[in-house]
Amino acid sequence: MEDDSKIAGKIKTQITRFAHKISHGFKRPTTKFLVQMLYGIQATKDMKLSNISRSLNERIPLIKTEGRLSRNIGNQDLTERVNGNLLADAAGRIAEDTVIALDISDIDKPYAKKMENLALVRDGSTGEPRSNGYWLLEVLGADVEGEDLIPLYGELYSQEAETLSRLFFG
Repeated sequence: MEDDSKIAGKIKTQITRFAHKISHGFKRPTTKFLVQMLYGIQATKDMKLSNISRSLNERIPLIKTEGRLSRNIGNQDLTERVNGNLLADAAGRIAEDTVIALDISDIDKPYAKKMENLALVRDGSTGEPRSNGYWLLEVLGADVEGEDLIPLYGELYSQEAETLSRLFFG
């Protein structure tokens, strides 16, 4: 049991360190929001705000935590600045022999009915229509001699939007 809490503490420390890197130049509440969202998503393996809120174990009513996270999501689009911070952090880690991988994936939302700009996403292995969701574009660098993956870019988008708008945090 003690080992589990040590592992959880190490993971939270790594998530916090990463969140501070990608939130460089943001105000403190935005940085706290990013730390909490990343931790909550990792802890619950879920994107539902209610589950993320529960994982934070705050001493305030759950609905208040969920409301605060929801407000922060809608406040501003953080995509461009977060991706800029990712690139700035990665600049010194990309070498001539670094493999750059483009990953076009999706987030499947089979039960969602009222989320804005839901689009048909397809099963990557069969190409068959699957359900509604959002497309995900990620660019990663991979060190050929190590085990490091270097995140370079990430964006969620929908072909149903008037323009291929960003949906990541806003």
